[in-house]
Amino acid sequence: MTKVTDRHFSFTVICVINKNDMKNFLIKYRFKIMFIALGAIAGLLYWHFVGCASGTCPITSHWYTSGAYGMLFGWLISDLFKTNNKNPVKDENQ
Repeated sequence: MTKVTDRHFSFTVICVINKNDMKNFLIKYRFKIMFIALGAIAGLLYWHFVGCASGTCPITSHWYTSGAYGMLFGWLISDLFKTNNKNPVKDENQ
């Protein structure tokens, strides 16, 4: 529990993080996190080696926009590799 005080107001912030919840979250989304990180690295490498010298390119003129777009594409690509653990729907005609 953290008490935050100021001259004009005072309030208490309760922050409870269960280590098991964080561990389960990281295990559940490990592939998404990995692809987002790889996308960010790919975006930064693209900015560094290809980039835009004039600064007029909206995506590649700054490192942070290239990294953000790389993270976005990494997240989108991670959904392509999603596994479906549900049972397939059986056709009644078979």
